[in-house]
Amino acid sequence: MEVEDDLETFQQQALEIREPGENFDPTAPPQNGEEFLMHMLYERKHCPAVVVKKPPKKVKPVNGVNNQLEEFEQLNPDIVVDRDLLPTKEWKDAQSQGFLRTRSKILMLRQHLASHNYDNNLEPPLISDEGAWLKFCRENPPKLSVILRLKQRTLEQLLNMISEWLKGEHMEEVACSSSSAAANHAVLDLSNSEQWLGSWLYAVLSCLHLPLEPNIHSTLRDIARTAMRLRSRLKSQEFQKAIPYNLFIYLIARVFDQLDLMEFV
Repeated sequence: MEVEDDLETFQQQALEIREPGENFDPTAPPQNGEEFLMHMLYERKHCPAVVVKKPPKKVKPVNGVNNQLEEFEQLNPDIVVDRDLLPTKEWKDAQSQGFLRTRSKILMLRQHLASHNYDNNLEPPLISDEGAWLKFCRENPPKLSVILRLKQRTLEQLLNMISEWLKGEHMEEVACSSSSAAANHAVLDLSNSEQWLGSWLYAVLSCLHLPLEPNIHSTLRDIARTAMRLRSRLKSQEFQKAIPYNLFIYLIARVFDQLDLMEFV
């Protein structure tokens, strides 16, 4: 290869390719390997040196919220984003900073315990029994003495259980003992009666080891969508009840890199 050719490309030629002649038709399909290489050479010489993608047209925000919300509502008719229930930027910044501080403290605790040969291999005797896990979580707060003993696999299993509980699976026993037919459609109140569930979800998210497997990202997104559905059932004045849902949607979007969900919180 000539020196001047080296100045044009960093690639070194491996095969000798004939230059397309005057009768070369770039629209005709190649009939053999040699013609295929000629087509490649032709296309290479006609490619622009720089390709620029035009930016999408900016959508004017409505009350500070992108119009993607309206598109999302059309695709998910069971989820309505009430803008009166969305948090402020200052609130979101404070929540993410507090959550990251919590994760940092847990990491330091793990390192400290490991350096002192703390036996963290003990598991609660509930691993394969979802009913026992449910009873345990409802009756016990997520203490560090328990949560730090859970291995990543157990944390992932517990996260999957919590995802199902958020959908109201554990409310069946409540519905059976209630005379009201509306009990089956009760909205979980993570700020009050079901605060234990929010506490355990926050604890599990704080202890998850990163990076996560793709199936765990899917579980996180499922939790965020469930939180959106539960939030959409609230009235505009029930902002206090929306706080836990906003919190988990935002943490999953911001901290666990599900950034497309940022539009909905």
